[in-house]
Amino acid sequence: MIPKEPSLYEWRGEGRRVSHIVVDTDDQKARFYDGDVEVGWATVATGVSRHPTPTGSFTVMEKVENKRSNLYGRYYGSGGKLIQSNVKVGRDPLPDGARFVGAKMPYFMRLTYDGIGLHAGPIPRPGRPASHGCIRMPAEVAPLLFAKVDQGTAVTIVGRGPSYGNYAKRQRQLAAERAASARREQAARAQSAPEPSPPQPAPITTTTPRVTDTTAPTPLVPAQQQPDQPTAPDDAPATVADTPQTVARDEPAPATVQDIRQPLGSSALRLPESGMVQRLSPEPTTPTPEANEG
Repeated sequence: MIPKEPSLYEWRGEGRRVSHIVVDTDDQKARFYDGDVEVGWATVATGVSRHPTPTGSFTVMEKVENKRSNLYGRYYGSGGKLIQSNVKVGRDPLPDGARFVGAKMPYFMRLTYDGIGLHAGPIPRPGRPASHGCIRMPAEVAPLLFAKVDQGTAVTIVGRGPSYGNYAKRQRQLAAERAASARREQAARAQSAPEPSPPQPAPITTTTPRVTDTTAPTPLVPAQQQPDQPTAPDDAPATVADTPQTVARDEPAPATVQDIRQPLGSSALRLPESGMVQRLSPEPTTPTPEANEG
């Protein structure tokens, strides 16, 4: 008879949440609890002596279902040909034309900022360490545990390995200090900012009533007329330059001239004293708005 292969896990967590995980690096096992009730266990592979798994109190800081390592993996060439396995970035130079592919770390649950966490992975020698510091779990139990664990779930690691002490408590303290520092900086910026000016009342605008000029417009004067010049005496000889174009209303008209103004359309008037001809423009009419512009 072929001996039955020992099981690597046992799961009884249907309908329960996992509130606490305990990992023992000495016997290479992890046990899962809902309160005080154990709902499952699994054989794990923790870190080898060169890359030991730390011990102490932790919490699940992050959950990533499909994660790849950014430090360990393989080099592949063109066409997907494997060039080198078990590669460590920074230790193994990248060949020309090759590309790095990180190792799979499915159902990753981070415990520390330096890369320690639980995830599915190979367990080549059950009961013996095999990883670079992470806690590898059987591929069958890892998704079951991932679905039942919340971010913030407590994880305790006991056994051989460097002690991180109460890592979870220190992280909480650091987070509180960072939050308090951010609040202080915000308060300092608020105090140093200039105070806003009080709103100024709107200026009161008074409108001066517009006075409409009711005086009659001044009649347009022909271009040749110069009203400011003195009028020549009646007995002075008339010339084209000094003969006025209009006659004052209170000045009697000459006896020889019946009417100095001719009807519109008249082009000339002969003066008997000098025998000269004075051309007169038509009588001004009432100014139009266009003429007053400017």
